[in-house]
Amino acid sequence: MTPSARDTILNKLRASAQRPFPDAPPRPKHYHPVTIQEDESAEALLERFTTELKNLKAEPFVVDDDTAARTQVLALLEEHEARRIIAWDFAHIPVTGLEAAIRAAGIEILYPDAHDDYRAEMLAAAEGAQVGLTGADAAAATTGTLIFTTGAGKGRIPTVLAPVHIAIITQDQILTRIESWVARLRADALGEFRSHANFCFVSGPSRTGDIEMELILGVHGPGRVQVVVKR
Repeated sequence: MTPSARDTILNKLRASAQRPFPDAPPRPKHYHPVTIQEDESAEALLERFTTELKNLKAEPFVVDDDTAARTQVLALLEEHEARRIIAWDFAHIPVTGLEAAIRAAGIEILYPDAHDDYRAEMLAAAEGAQVGLTGADAAAATTGTLIFTTGAGKGRIPTVLAPVHIAIITQDQILTRIESWVARLRADALGEFRSHANFCFVSGPSRTGDIEMELILGVHGPGRVQVVVKR
């Protein structure tokens, strides 16, 4: 049977998907790192991460345990005179008892969901929040980058809408560089890349330099980024 035009086209697409660039050289087994960090011990990565955060005009706070983390977050919320915050589900924020402590301080917590029937009302309420509070998937030491993927209870809105973003991570979430995180996902399961609708890399506060070539913070997102690192 002579193949139809449709079958011919589909067969060509399948062949090209298997090897879209037949003349391209094979992928190298090893890549040279873009950023250099010779000492990859936990303490060295923590020091490099906090240094890069400061260079980016972000603010790191290193604490020793859950009690200190709760105290630090409450102090930051008080500094920002926060009466309402938008947050991830606290199951994704690595500090026990934090949700209860924030509520006990009289601060309202919103969990924004942009996919339900009350999207407009939720966004209107979230716009009045002073702080966005999240965890993170990982952090890259050499660039001071926070890494986020979307999922249930951990959407993008708390990372971009409020004027202040507070992220809480643990020291063991700090990897050497972004490539380290990508390699970890590839080693675990390639399907992890396909299970998230969005990947986001945040390196310091939102910034733009298109206004008379002057660097301006907070134009397109949070003007302040504060990171609490729990040892």
